[in-house]
Amino acid sequence: MPETAQSVKGPLPLAKWLWRSYIRAALVPLLLIELSFVAIYWATGQVVYDRSADVITRLSTAGLHETAVREANIIARRFENIAGLTRIFADQTGLALATPSHATAAEKARYAYDASGAFYTTRDNGGAAVFYSGVLPIGPKEQQKVWRTVGLDPIMRSIKHTDPIIAQLYLNTYDSYNRIYPYFDVLEIYPPKMDIPSYNFYYEADQAHNPDRKVVWTAPYVDPAGGGWMVSAIAPVYGPNRLEAVVGIDVTVGDIVEQVLNIQFSADSYAMLVSSDGTILALPPKGEKDWRVNELIEHSYSKAILQDTFKPEEFNVFLRPDLAAVSQMIQLLPSGHRSMNMGRPMIAAWSTIAGPDWKLIVLTSEDSILAESATLRAELAFVSKMMVAILLLFYLGYFMFLWRRSVSMSRRVAQPLAEIEALMVQISDGASIAPEHTYEVAELQTVGDHLVRMGNKLQAASRAKTNFLSAMSHELRTPLNAILGLSELLQMAEGQTLTADKVHQLKTISASGAQLLELVEGVIELSRIEKDEIQLLLKPVAVLSLAYQARSLVMDAATERNITITVQEPATPLQTVKTDADVIRRILTQLLSNAVKYNHDGGSVRISFDSTDPAHLKILITDTGIGISADMQAKVFTPFERLGQENSAISGTGIGLTICKRLANLVGADVSFDRTPGKGSCFTLSVPSGN
Repeated sequence: MPETAQSVKGPLPLAKWLWRSYIRAALVPLLLIELSFVAIYWATGQVVYDRSADVITRLSTAGLHETAVREANIIARRFENIAGLTRIFADQTGLALATPSHATAAEKARYAYDASGAFYTTRDNGGAAVFYSGVLPIGPKEQQKVWRTVGLDPIMRSIKHTDPIIAQLYLNTYDSYNRIYPYFDVLEIYPPKMDIPSYNFYYEADQAHNPDRKVVWTAPYVDPAGGGWMVSAIAPVYGPNRLEAVVGIDVTVGDIVEQVLNIQFSADSYAMLVSSDGTILALPPKGEKDWRVNELIEHSYSKAILQDTFKPEEFNVFLRPDLAAVSQMIQLLPSGHRSMNMGRPMIAAWSTIAGPDWKLIVLTSEDSILAESATLRAELAFVSKMMVAILLLFYLGYFMFLWRRSVSMSRRVAQPLAEIEALMVQISDGASIAPEHTYEVAELQTVGDHLVRMGNKLQAASRAKTNFLSAMSHELRTPLNAILGLSELLQMAEGQTLTADKVHQLKTISASGAQLLELVEGVIELSRIEKDEIQLLLKPVAVLSLAYQARSLVMDAATERNITITVQEPATPLQTVKTDADVIRRILTQLLSNAVKYNHDGGSVRISFDSTDPAHLKILITDTGIGISADMQAKVFTPFERLGQENSAISGTGIGLTICKRLANLVGADVSFDRTPGKGSCFTLSVPSGN
C-alpha cells in the first residue's frame, strides 16, 4: 500500500526523500535495536556469554575449512597447469615418433654405446640426456627412434622454464628408451639393464591402469635420476598398434611441501599434506608430536634405481586404527571438517587437491579457539556497559544531525545530479560536451570529469571504428575477390593443362592470400604492442649489420620492380648502441618495405647514417617515390590511415608506420619523416646511442 500511494503521488523532493530514508533506514532501526538491546541485555547476557564459545568455535572451524580449500585450490591450479603441459608434450611426442628424422651430424656425434650395450649421450649440448637401456638390443631401428625425438628438446626446455616446481621432463618408451631434460650424466645414475616399463612412472599410464588415456599423477616416489621425492604427471603416447611411450613431467614434492609448511597460522594451528593413499607428504615439526612420527626427508638412490621407492607404511594416516573414523571421512568426502582426539581435543579441516587427489589437512586445538572466546567475552562485557552509558546521549544529537544532513545533502546533490544527467543524455546522443563544470562534492566532480573523458573516448573510438571498417572493408575485399574469382576460373578448368595464364592466376591467389595474412599479422602485432606483450632484450647492437639484414628481406620485392637499394656506409665505423636488435630490424624492414611499395618502377632507395649528434644515431631511409601530400602529414602515424592511397593499386593496411612508431617508443627511439610530394620521402629512425 505505501508503494502504491507513493506511485500515485509521484516522486518526492530530494530533501524529503532523504529525510524519510534517514528515518526509515537509520534512525528507527537503530533506535529499536538499541532499545531492545538495553531491555533484554541483563536477562540474556549470561546466555550470550555461554554461547560465544560455540559461535567462535564454529567461526574458527569455518575459517579453518576455508583456509584448507583456498590453499588446496592454489596448489591444484599449479598441478592443472602442469597436466595441461603434459598433454601438449604427449601430443608433440606422438608427432615426433611418426615424423622422419632430421637429426644433424653434430647431434648424432654425441651418442655412444657402453660395454653393456646401452646407447647414451656423452656430453651436454644444451638439449636432453638420452639413456637407451641395454635390456633389449639397440640397432639402427632404435637409433632412428632417438633421432626422430631430437626435435622435442626445445619443447622440453620451454616447458621446464614455465614453472619453478617442474624438476624435469622425460620420454620413456616400451623398449626402455629414456630421453630426459635437463641433461645429466646418465651412466652415473641409471643401471645398464634398467627396465623402464617396470616403474610406476610408466606402467601407471598404460591401458590397464589408465584406460581413458588421460594425464594421470603418480604416487610420490624417489626419483631414479636423483631428484629426491617426486610426483609425476604422466600421459600415454599410443601408436597404431601399441602403447609406444609415456611422457612425464616431474614435480619436486619438496617444493609443494615447502609451500604447505610456509602457510601462516596463529596459535598452534598447522597444515599437513597427505597423498591419495594416505601417505604423509608434509608435516611441520609441531605436528610430529600429534601424529607420533618424525617426517621422512631422506631418500636412497641406490634403492630407487632398482625399484619403485615409496614412504614406509607407518607414514600412512589411513592405516592408523586410532583415527579410523576421521580417516574414513577424509577418504569419502573431498572437503569437510571434524573434531578428533590426538591426545588433546583438535579440529581438522581438509580439502582435496585436484589432479593428484592429495588432501590438504589443517588442524588446530580447541583450547586455542576457546581462548579467543574468553577474550571476546571480556571485551563484549566492556562494550555493552559503554553502550548503555552513551546510548541516550547519542540519540539526543542524532535526530537533529539527520535533519540538517538531509537538507544539506539535497542542496549539494540535487543540482549536480541534474547536470550530470543532462551530460549523459548528450553523450548518448553522440554530441560532444564542454569540459567546464565545477561541483561542491568531490565525488560528483570526479563523475563529471569522467563523463567528459568518456564522451571524448567514445567519440575517438567511434572515429577509429569508422576508419578501421573503411580500411578493412577495402583491403579485405580486393584480395578476397581475387582469390574467389580466380579459384572459380580454375575449378572450371578441371582436367585442362595448367597453362601460363592459370599459373599466373595461381600466383595471384597466393599473392592475395599473402596480402590477407599481412593484414591480419599487422593487426595482431599492433594489438600485442598495445597490450604491452612485446618482450625486449637490450644489448649492444651493430646497426650497420641490421641495415643490411633489413635490406636483404625486401630485395625480392625491389628486384621485381627494378628498384635499387643502396647502403651508404659512413666514413668512420659506427659505434654499437644498446637496444633490442629484433625491434630495430623490424622497424627498418617496414620502412624499407614502404619505400619500395610507394616507389616508382626503376626508382631507388638509399640507407644512410648520421652520427653527428652524440646522444642519438640516426638511420635515414630516402626514396624516390610518390611522397606524402601536405594535408596528410598529420595522419602519417595514425592507425589504418592510407594517406590517400585507399583506392589505389598499392596494397596496404595503414598500420605499418603506426607499428614502427610504437615499436620505436618501446626502446626509447623515435621515427620521424620529411616529405616532398612527387619527389619521395625520407624517414629517420633515431636510436639513443648510450651504451
